Amino acid sequence: MDKEVLQVPGPTPIPEKVLQAMGSNLMYHRGEEFGRILKETLNLLRKVFGTEGDVFILSSSGRGAMEAVLVNAFSPGDKVLVLVNGRFGDIFSEIAESFDLRVETLKFPWGSPVDVWQVEDRVRKDSEIKGVLCIHCETSTGVINDIKAVGDITARYNILSVIDAVSSAGGIDLRMDEWNLDFVLTGSQKALMTPPGLGIVAVSQRGWEAVKKSSHHRFYWDLRRYKEFQDKQLTQTPFTSPVSLICGLREALRIMEEEGFDAVIKRHAAVAWEFRKNVREIGLEMFPQKDEWSSNTMSAVKCPSDIDSSIIVREMLENYHIRIASGLGELKNRVVRIGHMGTQAQSNHMRTVALALSEVLHTVKGN
Repeated sequence: MDKEVLQVPGPTPIPEKVLQAMGSNLMYHRGEEFGRILKETLNLLRKVFGTEGDVFILSSSGRGAMEAVLVNAFSPGDKVLVLVNGRFGDIFSEIAESFDLRVETLKFPWGSPVDVWQVEDRVRKDSEIKGVLCIHCETSTGVINDIKAVGDITARYNILSVIDAVSSAGGIDLRMDEWNLDFVLTGSQKALMTPPGLGIVAVSQRGWEAVKKSSHHRFYWDLRRYKEFQDKQLTQTPFTSPVSLICGLREALRIMEEEGFDAVIKRHAAVAWEFRKNVREIGLEMFPQKDEWSSNTMSAVKCPSDIDSSIIVREMLENYHIRIASGLGELKNRVVRIGHMGTQAQSNHMRTVALALSEVLHTVKGN
């Protein structure tokens, strides 16, 4: 069997240089060499996030980073507004509820972005809201949300903005400081081209004031500990670091820096636009209702009403060795989700994926 092509919206294929970096001799996580590597990695991550503030690398998946942000930003009983237009908004809400936050949800149709006018109206009418939680790229629907507008609103009303950028950071424009974002989190396994296992959190100065006031019990996720260790002359983390993964992440970020971080963002945008065009040419539709609402790192493609998406997923894998993903939640059998981030974001490669999708569609309809 040919080698499987990983085309899901995360994890993404790993560049050879990143694999080599992870395969180098293991080093001491308290040693000077690793301290230099960690410092360089954090500086490069600041460019991805668009911040001059603090960035922390956690030993976790993206959901661990979501939990870490919530227990540091808020106290039990605080009211938060969660913006939900897909499955991952629901997940953010579930995590917040598990930490005794008073969760208000503002729901929008799957396939459309959050309506920032409704967000501002809700915040304006409820002075108890301490923060707004929003997904940047809603990976269940392929919709991108306007986090700049969210940041403008939260800054205007002096409340916190918490942004899940798991499937956007590194592939879609992100300007944390300029957009008044307080907490932004991501994971290593998507546009950052590193295996799963690293949660990454960036915190603004206003975010730090909230961290200091939080009364949540925390130990492993206590960002105050991370800051204390990173502020030492020898950069360290408070607990044993996943050294090999961080070495890989540094190499992935170096690859991005060599291309140019702005150039990487533009490449993702160009490839995504062309892929959407190719999808329409084979007679399929994107799930987001408007092109400008579509993510540049992954696509949710509508399946014909008489075809279960799981059949297309199976045929793509069995006949073309391309692994794509089915839908989630209410889209379970209605869409296929295809990643085009990191090394996947190449025009020739995505044309091949679109061609395979076209041939599978023809075969399935013929049966």
